Amino acid sequence: MEIQSQTESSKNDVSPSFFDKIVRLIDIKTILFILLALHLLVIQNPAKSLVFDEAYYVPAARDILNGVSSNPEHPFLGKAWISLGIVTFGDNWFGWRIVPVSFSLLSLIVFYFISKKFLSEKLATYSTALLGFENIFFIHGSLALLEIPSIFFAFLSFWLLYERGNRKFLRIPLFYWLSALTMGMSFLSKETAAFYIISIMFFYISRVKYTKYQEIIPKLVKGIVILLFIGMVYFIPVTIYDIYYKPSSSVQVLETHTIINLSDENGVITGTTTLTNTTTIRSIINNGLDHLVYTVSYASGLRITNTSKDINSGNYAWNWILPIPSYPPSPYYIENAEVKHTITENDKVISVTTDTKHPIAWYGIGNLPIWWSIWFIVPFSIFNIIKKKAKDIDYFLLIFTVGTYLPMLYISGIGSRIVYPFYFVQTVPILAIGIPHVINSLIKNKILRDIILYLFLIITLTFFILYFPLRINEL
Repeated sequence: MEIQSQTESSKNDVSPSFFDKIVRLIDIKTILFILLALHLLVIQNPAKSLVFDEAYYVPAARDILNGVSSNPEHPFLGKAWISLGIVTFGDNWFGWRIVPVSFSLLSLIVFYFISKKFLSEKLATYSTALLGFENIFFIHGSLALLEIPSIFFAFLSFWLLYERGNRKFLRIPLFYWLSALTMGMSFLSKETAAFYIISIMFFYISRVKYTKYQEIIPKLVKGIVILLFIGMVYFIPVTIYDIYYKPSSSVQVLETHTIINLSDENGVITGTTTLTNTTTIRSIINNGLDHLVYTVSYASGLRITNTSKDINSGNYAWNWILPIPSYPPSPYYIENAEVKHTITENDKVISVTTDTKHPIAWYGIGNLPIWWSIWFIVPFSIFNIIKKKAKDIDYFLLIFTVGTYLPMLYISGIGSRIVYPFYFVQTVPILAIGIPHVINSLIKNKILRDIILYLFLIITLTFFILYFPLRINEL
């Protein structure tokens, strides 16, 4: 199946617009270069401290290198990428963060090619810029965290699925196997990739046209074979990891108390003492299936209760997209600097005031204008599907938005499980494609369309700068 791309203007739009001229100057290479420079600028701050969940993943990456099991609630590959950076560049800020930065840029490259499946080259560049300057994507792509490597392999899997060549292996297109391989690697990097995998499968099923009834069974068999292969990509490496590292799902400490009589030299009991023995019992995870069960059970155990600490409204998925912010940004890492201002007159100190500045401030907050776009992207896609005017992009937007965001609503609303705003990072790329698609579809006047596109981009960049980790004016 080949996805048909769509142009951003009508056939009557012959002369290049201001938007066209600017895009010719700022192409995808320029955007990637700017983002690389910004990543390299921020990853050295802080140089000696860990930010947010780096406190878990960097030590876990060190443990992998030392043959020690830790952090079994997440698959090992996401932390192995950090280990690769440490081995290559040293156990320092650069070694921790350079591999996630590389995955961030690679994700944008693959995302650009995916966007070109649905949009023109100019609008694909625009979508890539939106994603690159989206705050939560940029922040998690700058730190030693797990989300961005997983997203990269999911993007690559989707792209490979629709770039299938003619060469076949076991009567199945070779790119299908490669797509399945990268699906498995996405899940190995972080388990939340399951939402992408499900979305990819549903989108593929929705767009496949079966011309003959007798073709359904062979295609179903091939689909089952591919699913089994994806399972092998996960279970075999994880089982090897479990056999070697012997991670534990639980640790139980048992104490036994033995009362011993004390007696004198004549054998007369003069008192007693208590001997305490401590025994540690570890429940070892032996294989990939047990490991998957533990991962799911661990995630299910993070529940919102009346006694939960550090719970705010951001832990409820419906608050992520409310048009009015209802929760504070998550402070990943805030550096405080005290600056004293002394006023003197005739060599006498009149007053001393102190200001607290935050030259380095990592906040876990999304680019809200992009997040809020879900309110017009989803209804627009639904409308087109109902009216039978939908293109492939409309199915893509609806299926992937529902596939990545609806589970979060269910998990937090029905399952009472803690979810964090940064989980929305999986849905953000879909919105970045949907924004120019909707604007281009609804606004036919070229000048007005360009104005709206640039206005939205300026708003996005303003929000990006507002929560940029380095506060230049406070350095």
